[in-house]
Amino acid sequence: MSAPDSELVGTQRKKHRHDLGQEDHGPVVTTGTTRAIQMMLGLWIVLTLVLVVYALVDGSRPKPELSDTPANAEAR
Repeated sequence: MSAPDSELVGTQRKKHRHDLGQEDHGPVVTTGTTRAIQMMLGLWIVLTLVLVVYALVDGSRPKPELSDTPANAEAR
């Protein structure tokens, strides 16, 4: 295994830019856009989970018994 040209054998290995706290990649201007997209995807996931839980709860509720008379009919 050979060492990359930027590192010499026997010297301390250089830290990666992520280890130094620098941006992952891309211009700094896109940082806000990336975070906005991540927030929208997170919101999408949360709303999907809420919809699934609602569907499960609604599907497990007992159904009302159907009667021959309408609910607004007067009793005689």
